[in-house]
Amino acid sequence: MIKALFFDLDGTLLTSAKKLSDKTKSALKACKGAGIKVFCATARPPLLAKMLNFTQEEEEILQDGGIFYNGGCICYGNTKLYTFLPEEAVRKSIEIIMQYGNTNFALQMMDEKHSFCFLLSDKEYRLWGVDYTDSIPLEDVIYSQVVKIVIFYPWEILPELRDKLINTVGTRANVYLTGREDFRSIEIVDKRVNKKLAIDRLISLCRLEYNEVAVFGDDFNDIEMIKGFKNSIAMGNACNEVKASAGYVTLGNDEEGIYYALRDILKLI
Repeated sequence: MIKALFFDLDGTLLTSAKKLSDKTKSALKACKGAGIKVFCATARPPLLAKMLNFTQEEEEILQDGGIFYNGGCICYGNTKLYTFLPEEAVRKSIEIIMQYGNTNFALQMMDEKHSFCFLLSDKEYRLWGVDYTDSIPLEDVIYSQVVKIVIFYPWEILPELRDKLINTVGTRANVYLTGREDFRSIEIVDKRVNKKLAIDRLISLCRLEYNEVAVFGDDFNDIEMIKGFKNSIAMGNACNEVKASAGYVTLGNDEEGIYYALRDILKLI
């Protein structure tokens, strides 16, 4: 019996317009009404309401918590657990990134503090869930409090930069190249961090068994959790590696794939 659902957001729970469809909301509310917990399993920070301009209804649907920063932060009730990158991995990563003069990146830290290499527009700050006044100057960052590094501009250099970072910090950090047409990035988290390991910790807190959990994803940073659970669903728009690792494949995120999976695959609604 399924008692908890874990959803990646971008490309999975959200449409391409970064919205929860009406059918998805209806399905999730039905699951919650049946006592099933609904968790996020996302690369985003726990600032979803601001980042995605959620309604009160949408906030309530996702209020159970989840894992954020690819597993670098676990939220459950009043509990918030962080896993920080090694200081030397942060330092070395920044040194390598700085070799690519105009590359912009974000350091995401404890308590959802952010620091950016270059200033953003007001609209861009809102997309990150922060205000300009909340942003910490790069020179004031405490490296021991960095949870995740996100490199997001320019896109064309990301594959080459990813390879350099893996060669330099790959023994101490997980380095992912993620995204498609709307947003591409390199994401760096501690080697002890991935979505699967974070879900393990969270379901232990909830006293759940593995067969009571279902996970949904579409991108490379979802592969560990997709491989780690029998009840794993890849979206129809997922990369081939995720589809090959999943127990099931549903429709795409713009084709009511979540609703279809909950109704016709898992038969929860």
